[in-house]
Amino acid sequence: MVNAGFDIQAATTIDLFSRMNREQVEYALLRNYELYPKFGHDIDLVVRWRDLSRFVAVAKSCALDHGWSVLTECDHWARSSCREHNIQTLQFYSPNPPLYLRIDAFHAFLLQGLPLFDEDALLRDRILDDRGFYRIDEGIENFFRILQIAKLTGKTWAQEKTERYRQRFLSFMESANDLSSMSAGIGFPKISTAIALLRSGHLQSFKKEVDRQKRAWWIRRILSQPFRTSKKILERFFDILRIYWFRPCGFNVRVFACDDERRERLLRIMQQLAGANLIFTYTTSTDFKKRLRVRERGGIVVEWTTKECADVIMDSQEDEQRVMASLITLMINRHPRILDRRIE
Repeated sequence: MVNAGFDIQAATTIDLFSRMNREQVEYALLRNYELYPKFGHDIDLVVRWRDLSRFVAVAKSCALDHGWSVLTECDHWARSSCREHNIQTLQFYSPNPPLYLRIDAFHAFLLQGLPLFDEDALLRDRILDDRGFYRIDEGIENFFRILQIAKLTGKTWAQEKTERYRQRFLSFMESANDLSSMSAGIGFPKISTAIALLRSGHLQSFKKEVDRQKRAWWIRRILSQPFRTSKKILERFFDILRIYWFRPCGFNVRVFACDDERRERLLRIMQQLAGANLIFTYTTSTDFKKRLRVRERGGIVVEWTTKECADVIMDSQEDEQRVMASLITLMINRHPRILDRRIE
C-alpha cells in the first residue's frame, strides 16, 4: 500500500501504474506526466486493445483498495466501429469530500479523423520512466505537441498554455533531437520549415505552415487508400453527430433557486466542482452554441426552472454539501457503474 501521506488521487495513480506493470497491461502515458503523480484534468494513456479488460480490472482493484465510492465507465466516446476512434474513460468518484480521478484510454493519435499514429506505433518504442510508468516515445510525443501548439495558436484563453508547450518542444530540440526522419516517414517531409518558424516565435506563420502540411497529408492519405480512409472519415462524422447532438457526455441540470443570492450560491458550488476537476466546465448561458460545446466537453448546462420541475432545489433550507452531493449523483448516474459502494 502507498504511503498514507499521499492524497487519494496521487496514491491511486501510483498504485494503478504499479499494478498495470505487474499484470503486464501494455500501456503508455501520452502526455502531461511532468508533475507525476499529479495530472491536470485527466490521465491520458494508450492501452493495447486486447488488454482493456485487465486495465479495467486493475482500476477496479485500485478503487476498492483506496476507498473510492464509485467507479464508472463512460461509454459516450466508445461507440465507433473504428477502433482508433474509441476512448475508454474510467471515472473515480468520492462524493464527500468531493474527489475525482479520470483516466482516458486511447488507441491512436488522430488527425482530421484519420490515425496519424496507431496503437502499434504508440506502443512500439515506449519508455520506462524512472518514476515507474511507461510513456510514449519522445519523438512522437513532441511531434504531436507541434500539432497541439498550432491548434492553440491564436486562442486568447490558451496563450500561457501555448507558450508552455512551445518551451517544452524547444527544450526537447535542444537535446540534439531530430524529428526529420520520423516526420518524413509519417508523411510530413517538410516539418523542419514549421519548426524554424516555431523557434523564431512567428506563431501565426507557423500555424499556417502546419495547417498547410496537415491538408497535404490528409489528401495524400485519401488518394492512397480511398475506400479505407473514406470509411473512417464517415464513421468519424457519425461520432461527431453522436457526441455533439444525439448523445453528448455532458447534460442539462434543471435548478430552482428562490432568489439571486441562491443562484450565486449554486454557481459557487459549480466552481468548486470545476476546481476539484469533477466537471471540466459549466454554463448558465442560453446561447445555443455555447451550451452545445459545454455538453460535448462533458460539462453541465444549468437551466433555471420551477421548483416542481427541478433536479436540484436551492431554497432557504438548502445545504451546500447536500446540493453538491445531488449534482455528483446526477453525474454518476450518467454512466454505467463498475463499482458502487453506496448501495452496499
